[in-house]
Amino acid sequence: MRTRIIALVVAAVASVSVVAGTASAAPADLNAPYARAAARVAANGTLLATKNVASVERFNGQPTGYYCVRVSDATIDLRNAAVVATVNNFRAMITAIPNSNCNGQTRTITVVTSNYNNDLADVPFTVAVL
Repeated sequence: MRTRIIALVVAAVASVSVVAGTASAAPADLNAPYARAAARVAANGTLLATKNVASVERFNGQPTGYYCVRVSDATIDLRNAAVVATVNNFRAMITAIPNSNCNGQTRTITVVTSNYNNDLADVPFTVAVL
């Protein structure tokens, strides 16, 4: 009886990881009431929080410091929008180029980040379209 209970417990514990699998969390909603689109992005390019932003990708396979932020709302015209970007809790520099043709996609913002020595560097950032 005792052996049977232990076997059942071991089987149950082993099956939990198979059933649960690995889940990736969806980005949180970004509270930006005055922005038409905004994103908070981790240094590795993970989209942490978003408002009207579909994705963040590396720019044309660049290994460091280049990101493509794709705006999901087709009514936002980046050609005449104010785009603001800032690094998060980091001493670094950032450049945001709206309406760029990033990785062959339209409605994108190219974001380039570098450290204080002006070397390309992956740093967390926030970008907003006003």
